[in-house]
Amino acid sequence: MLAVSKEQLEKVAGLMGAENADDEQLESLVVTFVGEPMLAKRLISWLPEAFGMVLISHMDSVILPKTFSAKSERGNWVELDLNAEPIFQPAVQLATHMYHNGPESTFSNIATRSAVVAAVNRALNEVRSLHGATLSGPALINIPAEIYLSKPSSIWRKLFR
Repeated sequence: MLAVSKEQLEKVAGLMGAENADDEQLESLVVTFVGEPMLAKRLISWLPEAFGMVLISHMDSVILPKTFSAKSERGNWVELDLNAEPIFQPAVQLATHMYHNGPESTFSNIATRSAVVAAVNRALNEVRSLHGATLSGPALINIPAEIYLSKPSSIWRKLFR
């Protein structure tokens, strides 16, 4: 699975955090920049979730998720550790830096793209407080679980090691 450099992550965050960033245009720009469509999808999916979790981590007593879900090619949901995505931790580091140092508008524009932020916002509109609430991890729709699962060795490889 392809990982990204800090420079690539910062460049994509800049594109995503721009005022009025258009989704279609963004995907095209990111694919062109990183040169691999699935890597672009992962960046576009994970940057907002990382930024959203950093934002939510500053709320009073919300328990953040440790897992996420992705659908397998067979249509089954698979729960995975957040660390299965190599983009996640560097994105959290970038988000944390940007939360404290700015630019504030870029941070906000990325965080508000997050499904977890949308879920928290809906919940706050209903109950007014999330004190002690446990947040579920994101459910990826456009990235198959197989991206994160190690492929089993063939029987021949096991026999002839």
